[in-house]
Amino acid sequence: MRLYLAAWWLQLRLLSRSPFFVGMAILTPIAYCSIAVLMAGGQASLRIVVGAGLMGAWSTTLFGAAEALFMQRFSGTLEFLIGSPRSLVAPVLGFATATVSLGAYSTVAAWLWARFVLQLGFESVSWSSMSGGLALTFVSLTSIGVLLAGLYVLTRKAIEITNVMEYPIWLVCGVLVPAATLWPPIAAAGKLLPLGWAMEVVDRAATGEPAFAQAGNALGLSMIYLAVGVVLMRRIDLLARKRGTLRLR
Repeated sequence: MRLYLAAWWLQLRLLSRSPFFVGMAILTPIAYCSIAVLMAGGQASLRIVVGAGLMGAWSTTLFGAAEALFMQRFSGTLEFLIGSPRSLVAPVLGFATATVSLGAYSTVAAWLWARFVLQLGFESVSWSSMSGGLALTFVSLTSIGVLLAGLYVLTRKAIEITNVMEYPIWLVCGVLVPAATLWPPIAAAGKLLPLGWAMEVVDRAATGEPAFAQAGNALGLSMIYLAVGVVLMRRIDLLARKRGTLRLR
């Protein structure tokens, strides 16, 4: 736990001082929010604004959490992580959580922009349900980030995968628009990811419907993704010690 918290705090401080990540976390949701409001004729709902914020959170997860180990190798510090007697899982989980924490800026930035700059008024919603849905999305993003962090190192194609995955994932998971409005096969593909179920919880929170089954599916899938991520971390540790190929890019 101490290693996890130390990794989270260190990574959060580093990311908060990066103009690239701070700009992505704040400017991306503002741009998407403005486009969504224009497409909605100036009458966008809170659900659209929240979705725009979560798109920024997904972008920071892809570039920050998923590329955490890739960037460690690029900067020459991955050898120290592998060589330490501690597990590789705790630092990676801390890195992913820090990136998702930075992604929370996105949701706040989108809401503030819509409320005070675009002068939008929002319908009354259950803020407790909406908060629970957002918490599930952050848990889902963390689990995906941990899984991708290991996958990126094993495949050595981090940049290419990131560029391909950013837009399709938020589309099929119904981040900006509800998955119910998508073509059924596309919506079904989104349910293979915990983020897809978490966004359904957010959709139901916006309309006041219960979402216990969807919340359970999101949490269960997140645990599966985390478990697979742990297996990948151990695989990386084993291959690194066996082959000594960390420095190869």
